[in-house]
This record gives sequence, C-alpha cells and structure tokens, in this order.
Amino acid sequence: MAAQKNILWIGVVVALLVGIGIGYASGSSRGMKKGVAEGIAEGVAQEKAAENARKEEAEREAAKAVNPFNQTANPLGGASANPFEDVKVNPFK
Repeated sequence: MAAQKNILWIGVVVALLVGIGIGYASGSSRGMKKGVAEGIAEGVAQEKAAENARKEEAEREAAKAVNPFNQTANPLGGASANPFEDVKVNPFK
C-alpha cells in the first residue's frame, strides 16, 4: 500500500514537471521572454495611456456641454407666427 502511494506521488511529480517544462517551452517560443519588471512597467504604461484617453474624452464632453453655440436644433424652427397677418396694405379698402 505504501509502495503504491509512493508510485502515485512520483507520477504526480513527474506529470507536474513535464507540464511546467511544456509551459515554459511554449511561452519561450511565443516570445514571452520578458521579465516581471518589464511586464509590470508595460502594464502601467498601458493603464496610464488609457487613463489619459479617458481624461481627454471627458474634457471634450464637458466642453461640448458648456458651449452655448453648439446647438443641434434651430430654436425658431417651430415658430410660424406672421406679424403682418392683420396689416392692411391697401388704405382704400
């Protein structure tokens, strides 16, 4: 019984080592040779770029909301009142 447990543990350790080796080889062949520090620095740079893009977009939206000349509709478009409707042009009638 103890021999079977030892063989089982040896098999588990060998499978784990083979898996680690395959993962390392796969990562190395895909060009993932960056260190942890370079990966963290790249992630921080990407996050800062995304933050700057969000900030610029928010500034543009705020500028659009504040600008009174940026109207999408004509405020007098629905008006149909004619001020000269009741004016008599011919004084002889």
